Amino acid sequence: MQNGDKICGYSWDYVKAEKQSYCKAYFTGHYDKEKGKWVLQSSSFIENSGGHMLMRMSLGNHNSAGEDILEGVSVLKSILLTMLTGGANDDVYLKKTSGKPQQILERMKDCFPKEKKINDTLVKKDTIAKPITVIKPVDTIVTITPPLIVIKDSITIPKELVKRKNTEQSHIEVNVKSITLNVYDNAIVDGDTISVFYNGKLLLSHQRLSEKPIVINLELDEKQTRHEIILFAENLGSIPPNTALIVIYAGDKRYELFSSASLEENAVLVFDYKPK
Repeated sequence: MQNGDKICGYSWDYVKAEKQSYCKAYFTGHYDKEKGKWVLQSSSFIENSGGHMLMRMSLGNHNSAGEDILEGVSVLKSILLTMLTGGANDDVYLKKTSGKPQQILERMKDCFPKEKKINDTLVKKDTIAKPITVIKPVDTIVTITPPLIVIKDSITIPKELVKRKNTEQSHIEVNVKSITLNVYDNAIVDGDTISVFYNGKLLLSHQRLSEKPIVINLELDEKQTRHEIILFAENLGSIPPNTALIVIYAGDKRYELFSSASLEENAVLVFDYKPK
């Protein structure tokens, strides 16, 4: 969906040789008139069958056998993962399958006025459903030897935290109580500093994010089903907002979550604990 120079929406793509390998990702972008290209950047997964990563895409219009498609290349959004995987580009082919989106995401509301018709359907702000981003396990594990932080005692929540809006950005289910979080700066390392809270208690304070992970070994409270990790931005670095990549290990499963926090908004990651 396009509103002026702003473009946002979601993509649905799959591996041609293995169609059960797919993902759906939310993206934003703009049209580069000089290059005649659509420049898109995904920010989070809506669905992920496993193994897919967030991408940056540059796409141009192309006509193939009378069918208009978008054709171009994509690269990994994360500079860290780009270096680890060799930085190869993927060819991308997108074609229009519908005149209207099958799903209106909360973040897509910025792409149109409060009321706008989409194929004669009136979309109102209060009809937009708030999504829950569920990230399924990824098979490939990149092993990095990190500095280790083991959580012992914690202190109560500060006043600054409750003044900001809490925004749920990811929601996953785990069946083990012992989990490990590896927290990296996402994309460009620009001096982002965060504090991390678990169920309202401080775990880490004023930790600077980098290409090396901050490692948190966490024991979930078995008396609770819902568990919240809050990432509180202590600053915005040199490139706002404050963004992080969180790699989670829960038993034999691995998850990749992304967060974006500001001085007005906290990033919330939710775990539903359901033991086997």
